[in-house]
Amino acid sequence: MMHVLMPLWALELTNSALIIGIIISCRQILPIFLSIHGGALLDRFGPRNVIIWMGLVGGLCTGMFPVLHFIWAAMLLQIVTGFAETTNWIGVQSAVGTMLKGKPVYAGRMTAAARLGGTIGPVLVGVMWDTFGPYGGFLFLSSWIACGALTASFLPRHSAQDLASDTSAGVRSEKKGLGLMVKVSDYRNTMRLLATSAIALVIMATFVRQTGSGVQSSFYGVWLSEELGLTGTTIGFLIGFGNLVSAVSALTIGPLTKRVADYWLLLCMVGFAIVGVALTPMLEGLLLLSFAIGLRGVGQGLNLPLMISIAARFVGPKIQGRVAALRISFNRLGSALFPIGMGALAEAIGLEASFYVIGLFGIVLIGGLAVWVFRSKDKFLVL
Repeated sequence: MMHVLMPLWALELTNSALIIGIIISCRQILPIFLSIHGGALLDRFGPRNVIIWMGLVGGLCTGMFPVLHFIWAAMLLQIVTGFAETTNWIGVQSAVGTMLKGKPVYAGRMTAAARLGGTIGPVLVGVMWDTFGPYGGFLFLSSWIACGALTASFLPRHSAQDLASDTSAGVRSEKKGLGLMVKVSDYRNTMRLLATSAIALVIMATFVRQTGSGVQSSFYGVWLSEELGLTGTTIGFLIGFGNLVSAVSALTIGPLTKRVADYWLLLCMVGFAIVGVALTPMLEGLLLLSFAIGLRGVGQGLNLPLMISIAARFVGPKIQGRVAALRISFNRLGSALFPIGMGALAEAIGLEASFYVIGLFGIVLIGGLAVWVFRSKDKFLVL
């Protein structure tokens, strides 16, 4: 829903493409540096407690956006809410890895449920924006987040005493010092996961994936609003439709992974997700725009559970939070870099051309990953 609200809110504050890109990217500052710490906290205290508290913080700060009508306030609130959202998303993925053993079919169902919310939410928040303005949109989202925190109370309780030593994939868990402070050992142990080829593939695919996601979260809404004159409701419908397609496609992951090697499927689906948003400036009319965002939806619906399941099978259950955090750290790094880069490109070569340049860059990177996988595919056969 922030993909609908933030571009519209940024346009209320400034007309500078570069400043809009910076506002959007501020959401990724803390996740880039603290996602691994958040993952470690999830491993220590369990998803339930962390999701509840981060949900309450995120909901409260989201409701403050329209109250503070300043660029600096939007940046600050983006920083806080971005960390809260990211930590909770890590928590959800950690729960899939620990409670559901990272099985593709369950990762697909989780993705489908998330995308279903992403189908309904953007449409509703767009209607609230068009009907009641920024206050309606942000307060609706704040209430939605609070409801998510409430539902987390149904998750099983977790005790720090459940933490056990785990040496899977070269990572050592530590039982002592179970506190809230950042620990260098958490980062050191988590980064060792990159020595595993499958984990490295997931991390690189995660980063490349942001050439599409970074565009959608920033200038997709700007293009539809400024260049095509679409309303918040229509923009919300398009994003919701993409998520609906994602929800349906995610449910097909079980049969697909029985027929196609999941590493090839992952690369193909990341490519779909990039192309689906990069084509936007070429298209006019709701039907063609829906087709493009639907293509992206197919890719997004499958590439996320593929990354979760591939990564989860290569590490033990006691460090699933840190595995998810490592992936999301690179995810957020891409989310921060690409909107700023696209904003700078837009001011230099125009917004339309910047869609094509970022999209082409993503496809070239996927091609490079495909060559690497082909030359070393024996390392992925266990998948």
